[in-house]
Amino acid sequence: MKFKRRPATALVAMANSLSMGDAVPEDELSQIIGAVVSGRAERAALLAALRASNDPDCGLAVADLLIAFATEAAGAEAQARDADQVIGQWAQRLAAGALLASFGAAIAGTVTGGLAFGLTLLSFSGFIFATASRIGGRGKMRRRAQDRESADSLARHVLEAGKLKQDGK
Repeated sequence: MKFKRRPATALVAMANSLSMGDAVPEDELSQIIGAVVSGRAERAALLAALRASNDPDCGLAVADLLIAFATEAAGAEAQARDADQVIGQWAQRLAAGALLASFGAAIAGTVTGGLAFGLTLLSFSGFIFATASRIGGRGKMRRRAQDRESADSLARHVLEAGKLKQDGK
């Protein structure tokens, strides 16, 4: 997504807007937070923008947004993990059942030649589909876990930076 300004400064501006009671689009806020937590340069730019901010409570608002983002990411991660487990179990059962049925039909002579080969390939396609969907799901889970951990870590850094700013260091 192309931003009018850096995602880090956009996040600070949105946090200031929220603290003044202005409405901020949730989907844009999530995209901006996602861009900030996924890049090292943006995390550093966020800390610099907070340090330059005139509002002493801006860091608290940003930390709250980051913690909320991490909580949502944890929920999405748990849902994806549950879905992956269910899909994996059912796909294994389906693939194993289809494979046994195709071997049984071929051994019994009910289905022979190209039809038996096609039935065997069909059972393997279920297994391949299940494996591919689980690999894709695990990639999403890994990315969500990284975003959650990064948002948690960044929220801690933001709070620490706010304490340093208040102490005048």
